[in-house]
Amino acid sequence: MAPLRFPRHCAAAGLVLVLALSGCTGHPQDRSDAVVQSSATPPVPDAPLTVTDWAVTALDGSPVPAGAAGRARFALAPGGTAGGSLGCNRFSAPVAVEGATVTFGPVTSTRMACEGPAGEVERAMTRLFGAGPLTWKVQGRTLTLTAPDGRTLTAEAGSAAE
Repeated sequence: MAPLRFPRHCAAAGLVLVLALSGCTGHPQDRSDAVVQSSATPPVPDAPLTVTDWAVTALDGSPVPAGAAGRARFALAPGGTAGGSLGCNRFSAPVAVEGATVTFGPVTSTRMACEGPAGEVERAMTRLFGAGPLTWKVQGRTLTLTAPDGRTLTAEAGSAAE
């Protein structure tokens, strides 16, 4: 039987097709430029320091006592003021944010008598706010304020302050 003869352009097209298909093995690990897909959830973007309602969750590494949980909240306004609740009394204060530090000016507050856990949280927050420049760090939705002497306040982001 006589050998089959194909026109040259058909042979060239066949060679291109074979070469193209040889790279399609269906196994991404066979290719060094394959995109690896991760099943991990994307990181939570950091909440902004200002215009966020921060709910105090811990002081000096200890959770806020149950009797005061959710009551101490504050927000820093872009215009240089802070305000909220110290756990019992409402407060406001001038505030300056410079790089990684935040400095609270004199705290002005209402004058209700605050006893028990709410009073303890209020006194601790007032001392911390008056401790001088505080280092701040936001990771995801968690804010940590650290005083020069190492005392800390941890707060979780709520909604944007209005």
